Amino acid sequence: MSGAGLSGCPVRSFLDLDTFAGGMPRDRLDALRREHRVLWEADGFATGRHLLVLQQADIDHVLKSPALFSSGEGPLLDDFPAEILADQRQSLTFKDPPDHRRHRALVEGAFRTQALEERLPQMQAIAAEIVDRVIDRGSCEFVSEVAIQLPLRVMCMVLGVPDADRQHIVDLTDTLIMADDPDFARDRAEGFMASIALIDYGEALAARERANPGDTLTTRILAAEIDGERLSDRDFGRFFNNLIVGGIETTRNTLSWAMFEFWRHPEQYRMLQADPSLVDAAVEEVLRYRNPVVYLRRTATGETEVGGERVAAGDKLVCLLGSPNRDERFFAEPERFDITRPPANTRRHYRTFGAGPHFCVGMHQARLNLTVMLGEIARRIDDPQVIGAPRHARSIFLDGFKELNLAFKRREH
Repeated sequence: MSGAGLSGCPVRSFLDLDTFAGGMPRDRLDALRREHRVLWEADGFATGRHLLVLQQADIDHVLKSPALFSSGEGPLLDDFPAEILADQRQSLTFKDPPDHRRHRALVEGAFRTQALEERLPQMQAIAAEIVDRVIDRGSCEFVSEVAIQLPLRVMCMVLGVPDADRQHIVDLTDTLIMADDPDFARDRAEGFMASIALIDYGEALAARERANPGDTLTTRILAAEIDGERLSDRDFGRFFNNLIVGGIETTRNTLSWAMFEFWRHPEQYRMLQADPSLVDAAVEEVLRYRNPVVYLRRTATGETEVGGERVAAGDKLVCLLGSPNRDERFFAEPERFDITRPPANTRRHYRTFGAGPHFCVGMHQARLNLTVMLGEIARRIDDPQVIGAPRHARSIFLDGFKELNLAFKRREH
C-alpha cells in the first residue's frame, strides 16, 4: 500500500456528490483501502485538497491525537464561514482536550447504563406505539414514520423539548446535515444558518428551563459547574445542537439500512425472528455493514506525517470510518451481511462511532434505540418488502435514505 507519492498530487475525488448519488460507493472504498494507506485528493474548499485516511491504525492515530489533529475547524469537509465558525468553536464537537473533556463530562451521565435502564420501559412503550400507527396499513414511508421517531422522541424527552416543536427540530437538523440536497436546502450556506438556528433554539430552551427547572438533562447541565462556572444559555444552545444532531441521525439512517438489508436477505430476518437473542448482534452487524457517518475531518496543527505522507499545518485529514468495517484482516467475508457475527469482535474492529476523545457520546443510547426498535419490528412484522426505488440523501457526510417505502404483513403469533 502507498500514498499519493512524494509529489502529493491530488487525484480524482472520491468524496464527490455524484459518486455518492446511490449511497456510499463501498466497492470503490474497498479498492482504495487495498491500494493505499492514505491518498491526497482535490476539493473545492479553502486549501484545495485533503488527505483520505483509509487504514484502521492510521484512522486511530489521527482521531486519538488531538494535539496533532484538531477538531477546531469542525468535522465536515466544508469550511465554516468565519463568523459562524467563531460561534461553533465554543461547542463540544469543535473543542479539543482538555476543554473538550470538561464539557463532555456534563452530558455523559445521561447516556450511562443506569440512565438507559431507567428510560428503557418508556422507550419500549414508544416503540410499540410507533409500530401500532403503521401496522394495520401494511405499508409506510419508513424513514419519517418509523426510523426517526424513537430517537427524536427520546432526545426531546431527555432534553425537555415540547412535543409541538419536534418537527421544527427535524426540519433544522435535515437542513444542516443534508444541505447539499435540494430537497432540504438551497445551498450549504442555508445549512450553516440552520446550525445557528438550532443553537438559538437551544439557547431559548435553556432560558425556559432556567426559569422553570424540570427533571431534564437541560436543567442538570445548567446547574453543573466547570471550573467553578456555569454554562450560559448560549453555551447550552451549542450543546443542544450537538446532542440533537448526533442523537437523531445514527438511528434514523442505521434502522433504515437495517430494513433494506433484511429485505435483501430475508433469511437473516427470519433468523432474527426465530431467535430474538440475536438482536444485539444484528444491531452491530448493521452498524458495521452500513455505517451512517461516512467520515470525520481533522485539521493538522503543524507539520507531521500520516501513512508515509507529509502534512502541513492547516491540511485537512479525512478519516473514512467505513473503511476498516469491511477490511478482510478484521472480518471474515466482510462483504457478507451476517447477523451471527460475534458482536464484541464487531465492536472492537469497526469505527462506526469514531475513536479517541470525540467517540460518539451517545453511542450506547443509539445502540439501545436500534435494539428496542428492531426487536419490536421483528416481533410484530413479517415479510418486509421495499416498494419502488429508495431515494438516497444527497450527501457525502451521511449515508442514508430520505425515502424508503416498505410493505409488510402483521405477524401472527
